[in-house]
Amino acid sequence: MGVSFKSKPGDRSALRGNYLSTLENVAQAVGTMGPAATLGTLLPLLISKTGNATWLLFIGVLAVFILISASITTFASRYASAGSLAAFARMGLGPWPGVVTGWSYVIAMAFVVASSGISSAYYLAMVWTHFTGTPVSATGAISLVVLVVVMAWWPAYRDVKLSTKVMLLIEAATVGLILLIIGLAMFRAHHWVDHDQLQAKGAGFTQIQVGFVLAFMMLAGFESSTTLGEEAKTATSTIPRVMLFCLLPVGLLFAVGIYCLTALSHTRDLALDQASAPMDILAQSIGLPTLGWVSSLGVALSCFGCAMGGFNAGSRVLFSMARSGQCWAGLAKVHAVNATPYRALAFFGVVALAAPVALLSAGVTMAGCMDYLMQIASLGFIGGYFAVCLAAPVYLARRGLLTSARMVIAVVTLAVIATSLGMSVFPIPDAPWRYLPYIFVGLLLAGSLVSAWCLRSRRAEKAGNSGAVEFPEAAEAAE
Repeated sequence: MGVSFKSKPGDRSALRGNYLSTLENVAQAVGTMGPAATLGTLLPLLISKTGNATWLLFIGVLAVFILISASITTFASRYASAGSLAAFARMGLGPWPGVVTGWSYVIAMAFVVASSGISSAYYLAMVWTHFTGTPVSATGAISLVVLVVVMAWWPAYRDVKLSTKVMLLIEAATVGLILLIIGLAMFRAHHWVDHDQLQAKGAGFTQIQVGFVLAFMMLAGFESSTTLGEEAKTATSTIPRVMLFCLLPVGLLFAVGIYCLTALSHTRDLALDQASAPMDILAQSIGLPTLGWVSSLGVALSCFGCAMGGFNAGSRVLFSMARSGQCWAGLAKVHAVNATPYRALAFFGVVALAAPVALLSAGVTMAGCMDYLMQIASLGFIGGYFAVCLAAPVYLARRGLLTSARMVIAVVTLAVIATSLGMSVFPIPDAPWRYLPYIFVGLLLAGSLVSAWCLRSRRAEKAGNSGAVEFPEAAEAAE
């Protein structure tokens, strides 16, 4: 599958097929979602914004993600490609929507790596300060980010199996620790029925609006296993199951976490939005401070796992785009021994490092960097999901397979995704938040221009063709 390029000695042109098991595909999706990091950071922040309506909001968002997975499954059950959402959008909407979707997803994953790198460094710095009493300087923060990103790049470069196993081990250990802290706190509080939550006391549209985009980000990345389509065993049957298997258990975990943390914020008067490490504060409140700093270390490791997942997914989409002529051909090389897209991984790592290093050098706080980079990543995910959910009914209609149920799924999902996008930009937020959508659009435009140039150059090199722009993977998918 794909296009063969003349390789230098030591290079190859294809990923290792029939290589990854179902469990390793699960590890990729779970690692990218980062449930431990979400439990330790995003959940408390979401609760502080949405209050007693958080559990209702999240259940609604989970339902929407199940619908999104149905649209992605439309393609993933028929076609396996490292191009993931980009290849799926091409199959339904045509070449250039596929190009734009590809760059949207690459941007999303690049900023996942960037935001995860700074988040991991942030919690590592907290552990350092806990033991030394000395805060980490700006130079120290930059050094930590570089260290995290390079260490996340290494297993992704060395062997995709290695990176998925590391991610799964990290998440299992850290989620277990966080659940232990929450469980002990709930047991000591004896506040199992929280009437304020069950009645959604004080909830209103304003609270829902503020928390909607953040809740949307909590489940983003569940589809990242689709980027391993060319390497997975029986991909067209495995990957759809993996997406659903990850969404439901992780969604249930988050729902339980939301209920418990909201109840604990009532009984222990915890200001979740003001705590730099909510799990640490919670552990201290029950007299177990050691579990607190250990949980911070666990969250740092979970963020590290997110970075590895972003490397795996983003580099493969970039590799797929390069292979089909939409990006520099040199990025379509595969390591002869490791069978990983090593050039795409290296390029991806440099791009992912640039943003946090630039922000930290400009004096932006680590917490501010985390928030800004995550927001740009969310815009990339929203763009990718929207394109695939739009492509699915078009693809099915062309084949006479579109049903009323599928059409309803598409309409509802597109409406919710569009609402999520609208809430992220309207009302116009304060600076610098108001500039982030423009940065995303600028990056998307720059990527599209790169694709236009690469496709034009490739067409000029082909002697005797009709002059039409070719998208080989799209042609293969149509077959």
